[in-house]
Amino acid sequence: MESLNSQVEVYLNLVKSLIQCDPLHTSRKDLRADINTLVFRTEHEGLSFLTKTLPKLGKALDQGLMSGSFNLPREFHHSHELASIPAFMQEYFKLLFNELGELLDSASPDAVKHLRQVLYFAYKLETPYSVEDEERVISNFIQTEQELEFGSDHRTSQVIENAARITARIFEDFDPKDISPRHGPGAVATGERLDAKWDFSRLYRDIHQVFPYYDYFIVGKGRELLDRLEWYKSLTRLDHGQAKVVLVPKDSRGPRLISCEPLEFQWIQQGLGRKLMSHLERNYFTKGQINFTFQKVNQRLAIEGSLLSGSWSTIDLKEASDRVSLELVRAVFKDCPGILRALEACRTTETKLPDGRILSLKKYAPMGSALCFPVESYIFWVLMVSSEVSGGYKPSDSPYWSSIKRVGEKIYVYGDDIIIREDMALRCIHHLERFALKVNVSKCCITGPFKESCGIDAFKGTVVTPLRLRKLWSGRVSDGTAYVAYVSLANALLQKGYKDTSDMIWEYLERVYGAIPYGTQNSSFPCRVISDPDEAERFNHARFRSRWNSRYQRLEFLVSNVLPKRKKSILNGWLRLTRDILMPQFGDPTDIVVPRSIRIKRGWAAV
Repeated sequence: MESLNSQVEVYLNLVKSLIQCDPLHTSRKDLRADINTLVFRTEHEGLSFLTKTLPKLGKALDQGLMSGSFNLPREFHHSHELASIPAFMQEYFKLLFNELGELLDSASPDAVKHLRQVLYFAYKLETPYSVEDEERVISNFIQTEQELEFGSDHRTSQVIENAARITARIFEDFDPKDISPRHGPGAVATGERLDAKWDFSRLYRDIHQVFPYYDYFIVGKGRELLDRLEWYKSLTRLDHGQAKVVLVPKDSRGPRLISCEPLEFQWIQQGLGRKLMSHLERNYFTKGQINFTFQKVNQRLAIEGSLLSGSWSTIDLKEASDRVSLELVRAVFKDCPGILRALEACRTTETKLPDGRILSLKKYAPMGSALCFPVESYIFWVLMVSSEVSGGYKPSDSPYWSSIKRVGEKIYVYGDDIIIREDMALRCIHHLERFALKVNVSKCCITGPFKESCGIDAFKGTVVTPLRLRKLWSGRVSDGTAYVAYVSLANALLQKGYKDTSDMIWEYLERVYGAIPYGTQNSSFPCRVISDPDEAERFNHARFRSRWNSRYQRLEFLVSNVLPKRKKSILNGWLRLTRDILMPQFGDPTDIVVPRSIRIKRGWAAV
């Protein structure tokens, strides 16, 4: 691992190169001043200037685009000419705001795109977090638990009753027991990994009463149970499950808190969660409105909302998954007792914090549970629909259900990314907050030409989403994760017009990993992407050994590729059968892939 100072130099050089690309060709004097400011402050403030201070200016920019008025953060000096905008990158800010900080009608999307690229470039860098960061995240998690109660005034009760009525109709043909359990990709609280996940060792009463082990944890039914009677008798009997909180790198602000679920809970959660998502994507009322497979619906509407005034608003919820309470889920699903029983059966009731404390959970399911995403998506959608629809109709009246459909078509939900018609946005925000949900007002794009949803940022119909550094540059030749990440970043920067920055990354890569091959979007190895495969082959001829593969009738080159680490499976008998039926392996069935493991290996490959 290179020293921290040399890492900072890498990131500084990349941001400096971004500024120097200067796509709108501002004055050289101002360009030099921006570079000098960047270098001086990074040398004196360290990496935090790139990962924390510059993004603060980026957030102020976004707020200015949303509200129409720019407020200069205290961390930056103002321009001598215009006190309302920063001296740093002032030539670009002048294309967006006037002397009063008001958004110009002629504000340039290209200026927004470049500013956001510079200001947010290092924001998502997965830097190590401090003990203080860890304590802050855990403290917020605990504090949220204490706030998960909502009132019982007439209007709140009316919305809940309406939501329960809608839920009963939407799920009237839903069978929560018709599921195919499976393992998830993440770690589990009980510690099993790889093949060990298939050997269940605990019987939880809550799960067993709804999803009997002899139906959902084995594939051979009675025959297998007879063969494995000793295994069944040996299962440790427990009443309920205990999750485990872990912290993982998120961005420069600190870690993200994830819940690891017990193995047997995750097994059932995955099956029920997939069933819920499939049902909501096919149901008459929610089809196209609640999405899990594709983000493109929300992304398209965000672009449209930034272009057409009065069309769409985007709503951002803070701590969304941690604020959907069990009380709220019970209220919404109260007229679906079978579904509610299943939802509660595979919910862990407590979690273990990193310091060993046990916390009883009021939330329905924290991030990490396979039920978190589908349940929160539906809850958000049905609460907004319910709050908008008049309670004047009886459930049997056709106008009532027509209004449900009509209002539902004005709301799109993907997890906690919500897009809604602008004329409904403020009312729905008010109603969501009645149920202990917290709206992140600073990130809600209600009016104005700037919108963001599902990873797309748009201004006046132009996508202004920045490319971001995420993986740390280690400088190790064995670091396959960094190799893949920086090759991808270099290609993306070139496509966005930042050729000099792209070239700088290629130089860093080749200094550590050697020559990088050329290829196309369809190449199976990390490469410099170009459109013409013949040209890629010509470039590779001068750099790499080649051969003609007569079996596949193609030219191949000896290049660096990335592969996951594999181990030989030790499963056999009924456990192997369960795996091969429910989660069949790709390739050699005797191999298992080690998650999140990337190694670099040279091999023959075609462009």
